[in-house]
Parts: sequence; structure tokens; C-alpha cells
Amino acid sequence: MNFGKIFDRKKPDSPSKNMEEIYKIKEAIEKEDKIFEKELPAKYALLQEFSVNDLKKLCKDILGREPSVEEYTDPKNGSMKTLPQYKEDYIHFVTDELGLSEIKNFALKNKIVSEEFFRNHKIA
Repeated sequence: MNFGKIFDRKKPDSPSKNMEEIYKIKEAIEKEDKIFEKELPAKYALLQEFSVNDLKKLCKDILGREPSVEEYTDPKNGSMKTLPQYKEDYIHFVTDELGLSEIKNFALKNKIVSEEFFRNHKIA
């Protein structure tokens, strides 16, 4: 009697099939990394045009969240203190989370920059 069929157990994948999956995942990660590296200078240049309030709105509207707040314990009295968030904190957060096209669309829609900005900076 074949108990494997009764209990609907699957045979483990062959090692070659596992390696194929690992290779596909590795290729996808490498592709994303290349896109990220290619877009990074353009993202940074574009985000420099945003005010802190624009960056906050972008985070809330597109991502539904802002960068995580960092806290530390004050050694004098043991109370928790919150570190302030600066424009660069928002820029780093957005560059990690969004693609250039998403940032560009938001910037144009909210009139942060015009189409001319992209022609002058040769940003696609």
C-alpha cells in the first residue's frame, strides 16, 4: 500500500530544482540592486527639491508611514528621549522604499518640480 498517496505527501524537491529557484531569486535581487544603483543619484537630486513637509506628505500618501522614530535612554534620568528627524532621514527612507517613477509622479502631481526640472537634469 502506498501511504504517501493516502496522506497526500509530496516528495521533496530535487536538489537541482532547489538550485534553480535559488538562482532565480539571486537574479531577481541582482536586477533590483542594479535598478536601485542606477536610480539613486536621480532620486537624491529630485528629493533635494522637496521640503520636509513635502517629504512627510509623500511618506504618508504613498507609503502610509514615516521613517521609524529612534529613541534612546537619557543616562542622567533614565527617561526615553526621541531623536529628531531631519530632511536627510526622510530622503534616505524614501530612496529605500520608492522607485524613481513613483517619486517623479508625486513631485509633478504636487507641483514640487516641473517637467523642465527633468529635462535639465536628464532624469527619465
